[in-house]
Amino acid sequence: MSGSLDAATAEFAEDLVSRAICAGADAAQVTATRGTYFEIDFSERGIDLLRSITNSSASITIFRDGKRGSASVNGCKADDIDAALSAAQTAADAGIKDPANGIADAPLLPKGEYGHKEPQRDAMIASAEGFIQELSQRYPAIRTRNSIYSFSDFEKSFANSLGVRQSERRGKYGFGAGFCGKDGRRTTSANYSGAASFEPFERFLGVGTVQRLIDETLRSFERKPVPGKFVGDVIITPDCLRSLMGSITNALSGSALFAGTTPYKGRKGEQIASEKFSLLNRPRSPEFPRGSDFDGYGIPTKDLDVVKDGVLNEFLISFFMARKLDAPQTAGAENFVVPPGDTPIDEIVAKTRRGIVFSRFSGGRPNSNLDFSGVAKNSFYVEDGEVKYALGETMVSGNFQELLKQISCGLERKRELRWKFLSIHRGIRRYDFVKISIIPAHKTRFAAET
Repeated sequence: MSGSLDAATAEFAEDLVSRAICAGADAAQVTATRGTYFEIDFSERGIDLLRSITNSSASITIFRDGKRGSASVNGCKADDIDAALSAAQTAADAGIKDPANGIADAPLLPKGEYGHKEPQRDAMIASAEGFIQELSQRYPAIRTRNSIYSFSDFEKSFANSLGVRQSERRGKYGFGAGFCGKDGRRTTSANYSGAASFEPFERFLGVGTVQRLIDETLRSFERKPVPGKFVGDVIITPDCLRSLMGSITNALSGSALFAGTTPYKGRKGEQIASEKFSLLNRPRSPEFPRGSDFDGYGIPTKDLDVVKDGVLNEFLISFFMARKLDAPQTAGAENFVVPPGDTPIDEIVAKTRRGIVFSRFSGGRPNSNLDFSGVAKNSFYVEDGEVKYALGETMVSGNFQELLKQISCGLERKRELRWKFLSIHRGIRRYDFVKISIIPAHKTRFAAET
């Protein structure tokens, strides 16, 4: 191995495994990556930055005497590689013996090839400029920040000392924008939306929920508190559900099962949610640019119906946790889909006598019983089938076990929810108080107080 950047990632990974074994490791595995990245940074004022980046890196994990140690290296310089191997050995020596430590034997896959290899730069710049112009003409009160349109071509190769070799390449486009409203001295709370795709985006207002969230932002200049104590409905939008569901997937993980911190232990095969709710892990979906053909141990990923029609079918158990639990592995990479319901959000609002549209949640991690509290932001008060006004930041609390049981409408029609794990932790400023006794995946009853 020459240490040259021209060396293929697969050869680089194999070479590092061989060197780790020669240095005294009982077993070793390496994931090597190389990527090229093109990015356009812009705001409503114009394009601020164009840049291209090329980078290569590798993560090295060695196993010795039942212990494990890991290190990473950027680039392929010989001195840096030697330092990373030495660091991994030192970490293993200082580690704790665990019979679950080890590498995996796995069937070999053909190399996965997804998406374009080169960005359509001119078209990307034109799309960004078109979005800037459209904001100026249609939404002069919208201010954007951290708006990025990018393309990445990412190659990943895996090798271990059992002879497992895996590789894949993914070329994908990504768009994300943060925005708020400003009209003189009046401002709104910030919001964010974005998406990833194998194909370029032509018009950003059509991406994900960008259009809807901008419209909601413009309706949020005059915010009011919850109008007194009442019992009503909570309508949870897909954007809000994405942040809430991270707590559910954590509770269904192998680590929570092993620690005994999940309330779902021993409930496999039981109805834990409304039959309107399903949670599907789809790492191999051809529609998922951020998917993966194999996991961190080189094991081919597979699609998994974690919860189907409300029934808990499987926990999310990785290779390491499978060895800890003495149970079959069910998951190694996580990309989730919540299938859509059959009712548009406008119809749900029209049938709501009194409640709120819950658009963004900001809060901490729930306890082992899945009780939670946080702030409802960018949300709206509903009365007699109409959205009356935007709410100020509102404190909410509830229980995620009950969240899944009380679904009455399901997700908005034609909009299934897809996400990688996302957790949000932000500070709480001035707020009004709302207590939610039961929260659904889309609509339920709650008690509210000022």
